[in-house]
Amino acid sequence: MNAFMMNTMRSALSNFVSGHSKHASPSLSRKWKQREVEFQASLLETLRAAISVSEGLRMAFEQFCEQTKPDRGILMSAGALVIPPPSEPQLHILYSWPDPDDVSHDETSSARSYTNLCLRAITEVRHQGEIGIFVYYPQRFPTRAAESCRRILGTLIQTAGAMIEVDYRYRVLMRALPYDPLTHLPVWSLFREKVEQRFSRLDREHLAATLMLVSFSGLLNTPDELGNAEAAIEQIAHVRDAIIFLQRAIRPTDLIGQLDRESFVLWLDGGDRFASVERADLICKRRYMCAAGANPLISVKIGLVTREPHSTDTVDVFFERARLALTIAQEENVDWYFAHEDA
Repeated sequence: MNAFMMNTMRSALSNFVSGHSKHASPSLSRKWKQREVEFQASLLETLRAAISVSEGLRMAFEQFCEQTKPDRGILMSAGALVIPPPSEPQLHILYSWPDPDDVSHDETSSARSYTNLCLRAITEVRHQGEIGIFVYYPQRFPTRAAESCRRILGTLIQTAGAMIEVDYRYRVLMRALPYDPLTHLPVWSLFREKVEQRFSRLDREHLAATLMLVSFSGLLNTPDELGNAEAAIEQIAHVRDAIIFLQRAIRPTDLIGQLDRESFVLWLDGGDRFASVERADLICKRRYMCAAGANPLISVKIGLVTREPHSTDTVDVFFERARLALTIAQEENVDWYFAHEDA
């Protein structure tokens, strides 16, 4: 909040506390309303400008408490913004003001002894429970200021609830996409569909094909393990660089899909056992050609399985065999392991 808003809000609260607003003039009423609107707009801007709804709500909550100086403030939830989500509805304290570590027990007990004005703002978030803000003021807190704070809190918490619901729906839609929104690679369901469409041509031309699971171990590890913004950007760059590396290692007509941020699945048309093993060995030895692979802490393990022409096994069967081969490669600490079709 800028200096003007802080000064005007403190001035307004000071006037009410001193009792000068009992018979406010129309001009003073308009000024009060304008200050309320500006304060509310500032809180909503803080809420929307943050990197996440949770962080924005915390910042707006703290901003409100620092400005209005309640004896105590609590931001609570009965499900929304609670990680991991509770199995049964129950109240969780997300944030409190002031910080309990900064307030002694005697000060807390003293504050509770004369605090008997509670302002509440609660809203329901569909599919996730409720969120609410509770702030406690002394009895002498002006009625008009209390009503203004109640309206501001109501608008803040309702806006936050709407943003949480929109964010939830967005994440549900993202998880339902047939491709990864970050890398634009097909996920397993779309990858499997594309592979199945190639079976008839492979059988007609009597061509083999190989399913290859590639796992980059340690690709997303960060030194501080805090996942700050700069580290996240660097990790995203490493993932994309690894994908480019794999795309250069296969032909343009081959398929590449994504299982997670460190695991990828390749389908090599016409790749028999000898050609696919040679390709896997090349990928493992040249991993240093991608920026992430240059890190000695990062390793690449591969599991392979070849589909012979006219095989009646499904893609899921080949995937399970390749995953078993990858597990063996990881356990035995070898670069790659080949699972035979008749294994």
